[in-house]
Amino acid sequence: MRFETAAISDVGRRRQANEDRYALDADLGLFLVADGMGGHRAGRTASELASAAVLAAIHTLQDAPASLAERLRYAVSAANREIFSTAAEQSELAGMGTTLVVLLAGEERVSLAHVGDSRAYLVRAGGIRQLTDDHSLVAELLRRHKISEDDAREHPHRHVLTRALGVRPTVEPDLAEMTPLDGDVFVLCSDGLTGHLEDEEIAKIVSSTPDLEQAAGALAECANSRGGEDNITAVLVRCVDE
Repeated sequence: MRFETAAISDVGRRRQANEDRYALDADLGLFLVADGMGGHRAGRTASELASAAVLAAIHTLQDAPASLAERLRYAVSAANREIFSTAAEQSELAGMGTTLVVLLAGEERVSLAHVGDSRAYLVRAGGIRQLTDDHSLVAELLRRHKISEDDAREHPHRHVLTRALGVRPTVEPDLAEMTPLDGDVFVLCSDGLTGHLEDEEIAKIVSSTPDLEQAAGALAECANSRGGEDNITAVLVRCVDE
């Protein structure tokens, strides 16, 4: 299986700095999005530390007899420790954290890990499926049927996370593994995208735009046209069966 990729990270229309971070490493089969929090500098630092720590950990485990999911669990734990310890050492970074969604590809399987409300989607044959469950207060209320989808969009606490990377000494990521098909496109994105686009709109743009770079740009452009209230980051990964 070969992977074609594209990515975009846009500051949006309302923010002065971009606290999102993405990484693409085809040699490692690693693709990720992180959305930092804690103020401009702290958020940017947290997402950068997460990205670097995950890449370093997966590189270290290249020849280890571990499954894709085990590698991701180790990498997420390493990133959490790095952010937490850095915040403890530098008072101006206290309380910083980040979301993380990461895809690790093997020869025939892929594995996902995520913490927070950045998402992973699978676009297949024109349809779309959300592969991650948001770790947020609003998502929890939705799962308990306490509020409606319409309520969730305007909820005053819609940005409150129930789980994030780096804010506690340990964190437990959600993990999943699956077998991709030829033509599948994985979309990893921050909530700056999903806050403005419905799932079906993401599927339509990705499915109707063969060029992944153009598709990524179209996603960001659509989010900005609707206000661009947050940083907008999207990573697209297409599976090609050789």
